[in-house]
Amino acid sequence: MTLNARPASTPDYVAKRRFVKIAPQSEPHQTPSPASTFVPPTVRVLVAGDHPTLRSCLKTMLELDPSITVVGEAADDCELVKMAQRVHPDVVLIDIDRRCCDSFDAVAEITQGRMACSVVALTIHNDADERAEAQRAGVHLFLEKGVPYKQLISAVRLAAANSSKA
Repeated sequence: MTLNARPASTPDYVAKRRFVKIAPQSEPHQTPSPASTFVPPTVRVLVAGDHPTLRSCLKTMLELDPSITVVGEAADDCELVKMAQRVHPDVVLIDIDRRCCDSFDAVAEITQGRMACSVVALTIHNDADERAEAQRAGVHLFLEKGVPYKQLISAVRLAAANSSKA
């Protein structure tokens, strides 16, 4: 009897089983061919922004992709430059709408010192002057905040791939 005092029929009982019986494999285990075992290289990302919640969300989203590893987080310019010197990321993902910093000196120092291969900037503004200044400092790609997960992952991969070709 079930809790609702209705007798359980055989189909009901089978549908409510917790564990599904797994059939034995009829074919022997085959090793995959070299073409099917291609593993994309890991992209090492440094996340920079003044809001801990934003950094945490970006890190979580990025690490959902197995080919991306977040190697560090930075809250301000000094921390960003020190972290980039220490970990040499492939991509720096930076929030350029930071209240703590109003110049692109850290980005310029990172790109000129070749501490990172590429810089991707997140912004909510569409100010042409600010974007031009960011590009002069070394930003390679711009994304709007709130970008869908797949677009963020694609942009990070694209920035890493383009920097490795250069």
